[in-house]
Amino acid sequence: MRRAALLGCFLGIAIANLSHADPVLPLKSGDYTFYHRDAEFPDSNGFQVRVSIRGYHITVVNPKPHGTIPAGMLYDATLMWHPKSKQWILGYSDVDRDAPEVGGCSDGPEVIDFKTRIIWACISG
Repeated sequence: MRRAALLGCFLGIAIANLSHADPVLPLKSGDYTFYHRDAEFPDSNGFQVRVSIRGYHITVVNPKPHGTIPAGMLYDATLMWHPKSKQWILGYSDVDRDAPEVGGCSDGPEVIDFKTRIIWACISG
């Protein structure tokens, strides 16, 4: 009887932990083309950037200047799941996982949308 109770307790803990686990990254390690878009102007086209994903490490490079954005490395970050917003973010420390706000022109980290292949940023801010 005790074993059954203990087993039930461990199973409950395991299921609870699984429900809070980060989702699997939607893209495999590799090199991709994404768009960098301004959250203040969501209808604008933005511009293409080169994205390199190696596990949870991401680098984003702007191949040529675009407006006030210079060519070169834009982000060298860690892909993190933000549970509150249920979005992937470009994080720099574990604190970013619990940021009160993400994306747009908030003070939080940028959001990356793997489905549309867009990195949302506040370009002018």
